[in-house]
Amino acid sequence: MGDDVLTLCLPKRTYAGAGAVTRAAEAARELGARSLFVFTDRTLVATGALDRLVATLRSESLAVTVFDDTEPEPTVAAVGRAAVSLSNAADTDLIVSLGGGSVIDTAKCANVLACNGGSLSDYEDGGAAPRGIARLLPHVVIPTTAGTGSEASIWAVWVDTERRTKNGISDPHLIADVAILDAALTTALPPRVTAGTGMDALTHAIEASVSQFASPLTDALAAQAVELIGRSLRRAVVAGDDLDARADMLLGSFLAGAAFSNSSCGLVHTLAEAVGGFFRTPHGLTNALLLAPVMEFNRSAAAGRIARLAAGLGVDDAGLTIDEAGRAAVAAVRQLTADIGLSETLRDLGVGRGDLVVLADAAAEWANESGNPREADRAQILALFEEAF
Repeated sequence: MGDDVLTLCLPKRTYAGAGAVTRAAEAARELGARSLFVFTDRTLVATGALDRLVATLRSESLAVTVFDDTEPEPTVAAVGRAAVSLSNAADTDLIVSLGGGSVIDTAKCANVLACNGGSLSDYEDGGAAPRGIARLLPHVVIPTTAGTGSEASIWAVWVDTERRTKNGISDPHLIADVAILDAALTTALPPRVTAGTGMDALTHAIEASVSQFASPLTDALAAQAVELIGRSLRRAVVAGDDLDARADMLLGSFLAGAAFSNSSCGLVHTLAEAVGGFFRTPHGLTNALLLAPVMEFNRSAAAGRIARLAAGLGVDDAGLTIDEAGRAAVAAVRQLTADIGLSETLRDLGVGRGDLVVLADAAAEWANESGNPREADRAQILALFEEAF
């Protein structure tokens, strides 16, 4: 009977809307916290976003310690520095992350290590015997990009530079206790970052939609995410101060993160993580290069599900057959990717033709461990990399 019971893991509370960031102090009080440790990055220090948050928190008599030494695509070493700093702040009773997915994932991983000990490899998803997470400090997450959905997911990821792999921890305890979605925090994102992170969010929504582990609960989240992103990503890229578009993207990213966290991602992420592990490429951009090819690859196994994406992507699907609507959905993703200026290939990202074989070998090890609707062998994976090359 247990296999028939649907589950949905989400943050305990989510605030979304203009000025939502001012609810951070309220969230801390509700969680019984008095001493906060804030993870962020130096870009947000420079923009003043951190100062505004800290001022709000301190005005409510909350003690605040700041760690801003995070880095894009966090490494084992970067997470280790963060964990040591958190451990040294002995009176901390709540962590806050203000930033994009890299900041949030750094905070999650540091929380695990500081509260439970060991190394990241002890907890690594897919390891021989991943160590359980006994306790964590409560976590308030304030995303400043619309992409990873990490504020709503059970995942935290990092790069192992020695093994040249991208790894992750998955555990329901890693979902934020409180998520705060304030679109005003995303208006300073450059167009290229907006485009890349937006395609990451769209990939989450689409892969959740076609996952073998999808349910009516995740389908509803993913469908709404596709619609929000499909109608607003172009506008967010070209008019970064459009708060309506930014709000759509931030909510779409959150919903997509919740959707894939409760179903799974698929082959796009498997391939992109292989590339990211070897070449440290921006995750959203790498997803963007691979999304349409993998959608086309999956159509033979998930024709109806891919066809249902068409309307959310702006296609008038009235009167179209399932095959026609599926082809139109793939074409819509290709057009969207081009419209927002992501025309790069793997070659442009520094990947050599000879590297494709190595990448295919790396991806083939995990390709069929996800919920992707169609199994892929090494030759098919290599063909997908060649298409994106």
